[in-house]
Amino acid sequence: AAARAGVAGGAVAAPAGGFVPTDPAIGDYSARWNDFSLEIFSAPKPFVGDDKDNNERAIRSWLSLNPKPRVTLLGYETGFDEVAQKFGINIEKRVDKNFLGVPLFNSMLSRANSSKALVTVIINGDILLFDDFVQTLHKVMSNFRDFLIVGARYDIDELPPGVTESDPNYVARVREHVLATGTLHTYGGMDVWAWNTDGPRLFDPIMPHFVFGRGKYDNWLTHETISAGRRQVIDVSETCLTVHVKHDYHLVAGGGKRRRLLGQFWSEGKKSKFELFINIFLSLHVGTYTNQMGNVLFAPWKLSMCLEPTGMCLLRRKRPGICNCEFSSFVGKTQTDPVVKNGSRVIRCGMISVETKDDFSIPVLPPEGSEPPPFGLPLTLESILERLPEDNTIILSALNFGYRTIMMNWVCNMRHLNIRNFVIASLDPDLYKYAYTRGLPSYYETTIFEGLNSSLLADATYGSDSFKQLTKMKSRVVVRLLKLGVNVVWTDCDIVWFKNPLDHMKNHNVDLVIQTNAPDDEPMNGRRRINSGFYLAKSNPPTIQAFEDIIKFASKSRMSEQPCFYDVMCGKNGETAIGDNKCQYNGMVVQLLDRHLYPNGITDKIWDTTPGQIWKKFPNLYILHNNWVKGAGGKQERFEKHGFIMFDKEEELCLYPTEW
Repeated sequence: AAARAGVAGGAVAAPAGGFVPTDPAIGDYSARWNDFSLEIFSAPKPFVGDDKDNNERAIRSWLSLNPKPRVTLLGYETGFDEVAQKFGINIEKRVDKNFLGVPLFNSMLSRANSSKALVTVIINGDILLFDDFVQTLHKVMSNFRDFLIVGARYDIDELPPGVTESDPNYVARVREHVLATGTLHTYGGMDVWAWNTDGPRLFDPIMPHFVFGRGKYDNWLTHETISAGRRQVIDVSETCLTVHVKHDYHLVAGGGKRRRLLGQFWSEGKKSKFELFINIFLSLHVGTYTNQMGNVLFAPWKLSMCLEPTGMCLLRRKRPGICNCEFSSFVGKTQTDPVVKNGSRVIRCGMISVETKDDFSIPVLPPEGSEPPPFGLPLTLESILERLPEDNTIILSALNFGYRTIMMNWVCNMRHLNIRNFVIASLDPDLYKYAYTRGLPSYYETTIFEGLNSSLLADATYGSDSFKQLTKMKSRVVVRLLKLGVNVVWTDCDIVWFKNPLDHMKNHNVDLVIQTNAPDDEPMNGRRRINSGFYLAKSNPPTIQAFEDIIKFASKSRMSEQPCFYDVMCGKNGETAIGDNKCQYNGMVVQLLDRHLYPNGITDKIWDTTPGQIWKKFPNLYILHNNWVKGAGGKQERFEKHGFIMFDKEEELCLYPTEW
């Protein structure tokens, strides 16, 4: 009776004197299969070594499904171009990543949700699928209007020996091998999600910036979709054979440590692994998820194998999540098989997480007088620099919490250009925590406040005395990096970057190249026309000394820091200016950047250009400064008018331009 209760929908007519159980959630939607289309999204590891073999084997399994799906790789890693050409699949580069280059799951979900296919899938890059996946989709689509499918995978040590994909019995042999020797993965982890794209929003909260492949986002997504109640969530672990060949976790274990497998890695030291820590923190602080709710056992519906004509029966769980060993009597082996210890009368069947909000708070500063903490707990300037690429040159900005939206717009600009070698110096702990939970390379800067009133920073609105205080901190951060031997590109966050300017700036072969703030009818190095919002400073003794002199001069001045740059390096009245684009100071050369390539807010009347036409009318621009406009409101209006809003602050996702 239990099996029959879920076989078909409530539209089935009862025979005379008979009884057919119904459920209001079930209907007859079989006609939708006529419009069926499928797109599979995945963010696989770089196609190198064993990962290349595992990824390509998985892709071949996906493309063998009937009907054949569209396959899209998310991100842009080593081997993506070659694989896309080899298999005729697609690449979607517009995916948000953390500063270590790992995709963020909220961005992946957004891309998958915008698919034009009727059913969209996110799957881990090394998971094999077979025809029962399509049969499972058919069954679910025929019974539910709006759904989310979740499933646990089977782990195997290796594929059956001596069997190749060209073998006509390959699928049957693999299936037999998996069911005989495989282990159904713990109910806590999921590797595949599928849902219809023409339905309601999956969940209510804005999904936080989970790091893909680092846990918790799977449980959070499932739990929040169940809680929203707009879709039927179905556990298909028994009917859909998703297969995973065991591998190590070298990409998440950290350098210098031995490679570890499966549960061994995930169960050790969750507070010592940076990205795992972030995901746990996010899962506990956004939405209503707690302690591993949202695993496959919490799905209200379960699709099981049965002897009905379709081979599958829908079962409705009366108490979802109540029994952790539910699968044990239906499959050959599970990671959570019941265990009875010698002399005990207790049957042990799996465990649940015990993380609580109080146990996971964001570390802001390293504890004093102790051993160095694990990487990322907290992030420090030195630890970030060790992991950033690019020729000993770092792009730097420093802000407080009040500027977080404009910061994120600039961060999305960097992501669009695939620029990763930037650092954000957070001038208050609130911005540090905000950046930390969004995967940004940010640290809390506390070493630069000597002689300054740091308590005013929270209210540093443009043009205020507090704002002037804030500008005087910028150079202090720069000097700190210069003394570490790092060349620094300073950028204000109200600057639009059209292409990476680093090589062009380095080719000037001077100590400091810097933007001019001069109107078109004035020389670029005219009096107090240096713009300290964008420059490249080389790490050498003359440059370091010049910046220390600027800091000292600015500390005694009532002006903001910008005019102090000119007064120190060019002389108050331009005494050390050379020609119309250089100055010389104590053995160092300062050169002003070509204003037609690095324009300020008044150059060539660029901001007066017809909306949407700047990058067409001025195709040679490297950057464009949004200054020479009054207040933050004026800056925002310009950005909106010309299509330079690159951050959706409602969904917390980057918007990627398609024109440039």
